Amino acid sequence: MDGAFEDKHKAVLQPRRPGESIKVAETVLKRRERNLQACADRAKQIAKTRKDKKQYKKGKLQIIRAERLVKDCRNRMNDRRRLKNVVKKPLPTKHKGKILAVVRNGRLGGAKEAKMALRGIGLSKRHTMVFMPNTKETALTLRTAQPYAFWGVPSFKMVCNLIHKRAAFKDQDHPRERTALSDNTLIEKHLGDLGVLCTEDLAHAIHNCTDKFDKVNERLWPIMLGDAKKSSGKLVSDKYYKMGQTENVNQKLTELLGQ
Repeated sequence: MDGAFEDKHKAVLQPRRPGESIKVAETVLKRRERNLQACADRAKQIAKTRKDKKQYKKGKLQIIRAERLVKDCRNRMNDRRRLKNVVKKPLPTKHKGKILAVVRNGRLGGAKEAKMALRGIGLSKRHTMVFMPNTKETALTLRTAQPYAFWGVPSFKMVCNLIHKRAAFKDQDHPRERTALSDNTLIEKHLGDLGVLCTEDLAHAIHNCTDKFDKVNERLWPIMLGDAKKSSGKLVSDKYYKMGQTENVNQKLTELLGQ
C-alpha cells in the first residue's frame, strides 16, 4: 500500500528546458520523500482505525444493562398473564376484506408463545410487515401476538404502493440476500411460473388472496417499514404503541413509508 501510494503521488522530475540537467537540492528531495512517507503512514493508520472500529461494533461481546434484563422479565410475566386471560375473550369483529396487512412494532420482550407466533408469520424482526389472509386462524394467531403488532385491511392502492416501494424477492441461490423489485423483469423471473408478470398482477394476487397467494408470499421478504414509535416525530412511551386491529391502517402505513 505504501509503495503504491508513493508511486501514485511521487512527482516526476524533468528539466525546465530541453537539454538542461536536473538541478534539485538534496534537502528538497529528502523533504519530499519524508512528506510522502508521512502521508502514506497516516493513510494506513486511518484505515486501521476504521477497520478496528468496524470489528468492535461486530464483536461477539454484547453488554446488556441490568435495567434491560429487569424490564424484559417484567414484560414476559405480564405477557404470560395476558395470554391466560385473552383466551376467555371473544375474537374481534372481522373486517371486510380478503387480506390483512400485519405490521410488527418496536416492542421488545414477551412470552415464548408470542415470539413463536410472530416468528411463524414472518415478523421476527421489528418494523416489518407481511400480508396474511383474513381468516379465523389468522385472527387466533394475531390475538396471541397482539401487543407486538397491529393490522388492518389495506386498499388495493396501498398494496400497489407497498410493492412498488419496498417489495423484495428471496433469491434461491442466495437465501439470505434481498433482491429489491426494480422492474417487471424481476417479477417475471421469480414469479413467471405462477403467471404473475408485472406489478399489477402481483398486487392483484395479493389483494384478492387468489390461489397463488401462498406461493407468492413465500417468495417475498417481509416489507421493511419505518419505526412505528417515531412515525409521528415524537418519542413516546411503550404503552402508546399502535397495536391490535385498526381501522385506519392505510394512513398508518403511509406514515411508516415516510410520505
